[in-house]
Amino acid sequence: MTVVLCLLVALFAFASPARAQQTVRIGTTPAVTFLALYAADQLGYFKAEGLSPQFADFEGGAEVTTALVGGSIDLAGTYVERPMILAEKGFASKSLLAILNRNPIFLVLRKSLPATDVKGLKGTKLGMTRAGSATDLALRALLRDAGLEPDRDVAVIAVGSSTSAAAALRAGQIDGFMGGEPGGAVIVHQLKIGRYFIEPLRDQGPKFLSYMTFPTLQASDRYIQANAKTVERVVRAVAKTQKRLREDPEAGVRVAQKIFPALDVELLRSIIALQRPSYIPTMTEEAIRAANQFQKQAGVVKNEYPYDKLVAVQFKPQWDQ
Repeated sequence: MTVVLCLLVALFAFASPARAQQTVRIGTTPAVTFLALYAADQLGYFKAEGLSPQFADFEGGAEVTTALVGGSIDLAGTYVERPMILAEKGFASKSLLAILNRNPIFLVLRKSLPATDVKGLKGTKLGMTRAGSATDLALRALLRDAGLEPDRDVAVIAVGSSTSAAAALRAGQIDGFMGGEPGGAVIVHQLKIGRYFIEPLRDQGPKFLSYMTFPTLQASDRYIQANAKTVERVVRAVAKTQKRLREDPEAGVRVAQKIFPALDVELLRSIIALQRPSYIPTMTEEAIRAANQFQKQAGVVKNEYPYDKLVAVQFKPQWDQ
């Protein structure tokens, strides 16, 4: 009887359909900055959690946030200040984990520009992705820190993606670009028309630049409350992916090759090597406070918010996966 029962159980298990994968809609900008999100898909960590991601690519953080508020995406890969900005408008959202735990935004300049410090950028035209994006905020803060007034002393121009920025730099429409990788690699190494000027990941520039912002994965409070178990699985999958990227950066290189097939593999390898120590999901209270204080001082937000209003603290245990 026991043998028959075991056979029936085995046959039932064989005939049972596999667990359906739950779709999660993720919006972000197609940059190496957000590699961990794409890698969680490509390396199977989302699948292992029963998740099927649908990616929507945007040209700037402001557009990603608009999509989150509008409900066309469930999760937003953008910068840590966005929940602060939304809170000022009465929309509750939170960061779930850090994608990189430091600011990866850089400033590149055309090779012929002789500036040696930020003050020397007076009279130039500098590009960023979109008005209100993290690249816009970082560029304006950098200029003001050097005593320059954006839009008066330096023209700040929205140019869209890194591809558009490279074309604008080549055409002489801008003198430099504040953005994320692979934009710098394209401009500096592939096209050879620019040079890196400030890279916070290399501890260049004023101290505040390194921690004024950093990329996080975010969701609305509404989505978190309605889908807590799903969000937990997402956070766990991305945290495991980050651990994999720290221990096996070549896995990240292989993923990046699929996303950016036009880029030389050595360029991708160098970018990932630079970002590798920052593949950390943890968001400390000190880091969130520093970012919030900077955004307030810059006039982006009027208030300082407690840690648990900006971070979904219930998912902190998943950061240690």
